[in-house]
Amino acid sequence: MEAFGTALLRLREERGLSQRALARKVPISQPTLSKYEAGLQRPDERIAARLDELLDADGVLLELWPTIGTGPLNAEDEERLNETGKRPRLVGTTALDSLASVLASVRRLEDETCANHVIPMIDAQRDLARQFTAEARSAVRPAAEGLLSELEQYRGWLAIPGRQWTQAQKHLDRAAVLAMQADDPLRLSTALSFSAYAAMRRRDLNTADALSEAARRDTRVHIGLRTYETYQRAEVLARNDARADAVRLLTEADDMVDHLPPTEELPPSGYWYVPSFFLGQRAFVLRALGDKSGARQAARDSLAEMPAEWVTSEWAERRRELADAS
Repeated sequence: MEAFGTALLRLREERGLSQRALARKVPISQPTLSKYEAGLQRPDERIAARLDELLDADGVLLELWPTIGTGPLNAEDEERLNETGKRPRLVGTTALDSLASVLASVRRLEDETCANHVIPMIDAQRDLARQFTAEARSAVRPAAEGLLSELEQYRGWLAIPGRQWTQAQKHLDRAAVLAMQADDPLRLSTALSFSAYAAMRRRDLNTADALSEAARRDTRVHIGLRTYETYQRAEVLARNDARADAVRLLTEADDMVDHLPPTEELPPSGYWYVPSFFLGQRAFVLRALGDKSGARQAARDSLAEMPAEWVTSEWAERRRELADAS
């Protein structure tokens, strides 16, 4: 059965409403609505009924309201994870899927809050995933290692806004090793590209060059990630004055955007593989190439086309700065 928070998020997005807009209609605060969607706080029945009414849910939310647990899982998933935590040798794909669904919710919560807000939740999930990985049956262990890799990768990403470079690299290095153990090209490539991003933020272009090149080697990865990595590689080359190669890759990445799959076919960890996000990546390449006017316009177009909750996110700050540059 769908969890209350999951249904609330789905219905809100189907209606094209931002968290801020829906919260204002209730009225409640936007952070409170974020907690409802992530399963971190239980609304009272009156609020649940109001949300049901505003989203034309025909009683769906009211029907799910009694099932809300105290954590970000529905009651059934929470019980299953509690039992596997007590007896980790029973870990199976269902338990891993439950933990992955929590991670997906936390990613969305970060978009509307900030990295520091979700770090404690991710650290708790990493602890559980480590236990799962250590005790899982051999047939399940690669999947457990892959999920732990994604959690380490995301934890490294969360350290970047605070410029905690050593901590970010520690987690990203762990993520890469775990992805190799799991033979998971998507998670390995993501860890390498995030490491390249951190190196660029530190202005370590030699390291960024090596990592961005390595991230693109495995062509088995999802086209959304390959698009991100192609823009990233173009930016690195532009910063290193390899202008012709940068322009060639920029053209290649622009073409890849036209072949992205529908949003509903994106992997949970790559829900951001959409044209509006990649307009921002294009802006960074144009800035590195010296096209300040084009970069500013691409950044503005990116922000204009993004969901409202992304525009104000912590990770979009560089886009906002570029859009406002004189």
